[in-house]
Amino acid sequence: MATFTLTESAITPEDLPPWLKPELLVHIAAMDMNENQNIEFRESLKECLTGMQGVMQREIRKGGVNIPKRIKRGINREYSKFDKRMKENLTKTQLEPWTSYLEGLKVVMSERSTKR
Repeated sequence: MATFTLTESAITPEDLPPWLKPELLVHIAAMDMNENQNIEFRESLKECLTGMQGVMQREIRKGGVNIPKRIKRGINREYSKFDKRMKENLTKTQLEPWTSYLEGLKVVMSERSTKR
């Protein structure tokens, strides 16, 4: 039992994946989603992140010119799909925190990609 407590206390915000950073969790909590919305959020987020990874791999594999520009456009399409899917499942009062979460996610993911 003591080991579990030690391990739990060793988790820092830096250990969390970018989409669950404390500054983004505030917006998730503010949305106050029901169970169906939570499921939709998790599935949509997974599809978005998987899609972004696929965009990068595909564009790098293709090669050619303007790879960064093509990657950026592909990633923006993934964010747009994520946004559209979530807006279909949220109420009007949830849209403001959702928009804040999505904008924060874009910033965090962009910062993460520049660190690589």
